[in-house]
Amino acid sequence: MGGAAVPSALLPIMSVTSAFELVYDRLDQVRRLGLERHLRHHDAVRGTRVKLGDRWLVNFSSNDYLGLAQHPHLTAAAITAVSQHGTGSGASRLVTGSSHLHQQLETAIAAWKGTDTAIAFNSGYQANQGVLVGLSKGGDRLFYDSLVHASLRDGITLSRASAHAFPHNDAIALEKLLTTQTCSGLRLIVTESVFSMDGDLAPLETLLALAKRHDCLLVVDEAHGVGVFGPHGAGVCAHLGLKSPRLIQVGTCGKALGSFGAYVACCDPIAQLLRNRARSFIYTTALPPAAIAATHAAIELLQADPKPQQQLWHNRAYLQSLLGLDLSSQICPLIVGNARDAIEMSARLLQEGFWVQAIRPPTVLQGTARLRLSLSAAHTETEIEALAETIASQPTLISHSQKANC
Repeated sequence: MGGAAVPSALLPIMSVTSAFELVYDRLDQVRRLGLERHLRHHDAVRGTRVKLGDRWLVNFSSNDYLGLAQHPHLTAAAITAVSQHGTGSGASRLVTGSSHLHQQLETAIAAWKGTDTAIAFNSGYQANQGVLVGLSKGGDRLFYDSLVHASLRDGITLSRASAHAFPHNDAIALEKLLTTQTCSGLRLIVTESVFSMDGDLAPLETLLALAKRHDCLLVVDEAHGVGVFGPHGAGVCAHLGLKSPRLIQVGTCGKALGSFGAYVACCDPIAQLLRNRARSFIYTTALPPAAIAATHAAIELLQADPKPQQQLWHNRAYLQSLLGLDLSSQICPLIVGNARDAIEMSARLLQEGFWVQAIRPPTVLQGTARLRLSLSAAHTETEIEALAETIASQPTLISHSQKANC
């Protein structure tokens, strides 16, 4: 039984690669492509100025679009919340972590966005994943803009629904897909309002019309539209006056609102389904009191004071006039192409006192590495002028800025 053992010398020789050899090989591949990333730890922040080592730099890479992250109204609200409620929520929302602070914030967001209700999430990444995983399943179909954020792409993958990309902002191509890719399940159109790396806007009115015509839901990531567009900074959907039970708006609190967290603003049935099926909502500890209070304070501030939003648009127009570009939003990409060239240009600007991050694949498509300029209401005209003069003094940057898809 079993037969004689085979002598070890006669066994086939197998190549064994250790786990760390594989890790180092993959890291080397990232380096060879010029895509290795490193953290830069700044020491202090004063408005648009960031201290990096022993130098103060003007930050043109932050998403603090309204300059609210250090606003005294927000910091005071956060401090009060900590003193009254402590530092943590203690549990997930559906266990014991949901407080009246969460409820008040969600009510305020719904009123601000003009929707039935809203649900607070712990980050924009989790909110996007939660919507797509919570609403869809196998047998459903998702139709998404080819340039949507990684969090939406990951949510699409996790949803197990069939996924169909349409060319960026191409509503005609989308309608062809909607006509041919039918199913008996749920169908969702997925896009951003302001695309984070290009700064252009989605044709939301057309997309909502398609959603109604083809019986779909429309998911709009408003991460870079909130605080910037619309009455009281309520976003691009509000700016266009779009309202529909089919419309699902995802927003972040960590960019223009100067705080942390995210939300989904939608109709009641969709919200209730998400509370029961969105895993990134169900299985995570609830937002802490300080973040909730700061976000609520930011929304109150936007509704009471239009000046930060107005100043941001003034700064956008000023940069546009200095660079001779047509800017759709507060985001201006200077397309470079090669990842290493983008890193070199970013380093040149850093030497001149400007923090402008190089954005490379896989964040953007291969061959479209760029410098991403993002404006804040806190930038002064002097700072914007100095940046524009520095760009003008770099011939390579001038040629690329003229080609930028802003």
